[in-house]
Amino acid sequence: MIEFGWLWFLAEPWFVLPFYGIGLLGAGWVIWDAYHVNTPLKPAMRWAWPVIVFFFGPIGLALYFFTARAPGIADIDDQDAKQERHNEYVLPSSFRRTTGSVIHCVGGDGVGIITAMIMARVFGLSFWWEWWFEYLVGYLFGTLIFQYKAMSMHASSWPQAIYMAFRGEWYSMLSVMAGMGLVMGLVTPLAVTEQPDPNTYAFWGFATLGLLVGFVLTYPMNWLEIKVGYKHGMGRA
Repeated sequence: MIEFGWLWFLAEPWFVLPFYGIGLLGAGWVIWDAYHVNTPLKPAMRWAWPVIVFFFGPIGLALYFFTARAPGIADIDDQDAKQERHNEYVLPSSFRRTTGSVIHCVGGDGVGIITAMIMARVFGLSFWWEWWFEYLVGYLFGTLIFQYKAMSMHASSWPQAIYMAFRGEWYSMLSVMAGMGLVMGLVTPLAVTEQPDPNTYAFWGFATLGLLVGFVLTYPMNWLEIKVGYKHGMGRA
């Protein structure tokens, strides 16, 4: 049997509190940066990045700096020049474009998933009821709040935008929830013996782990969806 006891630190306040503290401060800084310095970011990405940084802490900040914030952009004042520098940094890189798609996906889904997870634990839902509830709420959050706004820029009508949003989110959400399911159903019980409640450090520590595993698993799915045209990648980011 695989041993996950070494993940015990995810339930400890000395890890969870500083980690989320960095995430909270980092998310606040990203919001400021996106509106004052890194202004080429699309509106949907300005919402998604703070969510990712909040849950991923220093990992999220590293992703932001290396994939969405062009070097030297803080030294440029002209908005057209900022846009050009950003495009030069992002558009030629499949890695950065795909990362942007994953950030957009997990940022939207993650808000719904964690919200549903809190509700499911409060109401004492069983594993599979909780899994499907998280899938439904995360899917609706990701589709209607994040994907629809992005797809409306490429669709000729709102029904087409809704169709494109639901189509793109369906596959990526399955892969995100595969990661959450692995952590919820396999890793967490072996690491801390039971599913933690929202008022515990373990809940938030393993919630981050679940989203991280979901991030990794949905990465190739988002890459494939960009290739077939279901998604558009970071683009202007």
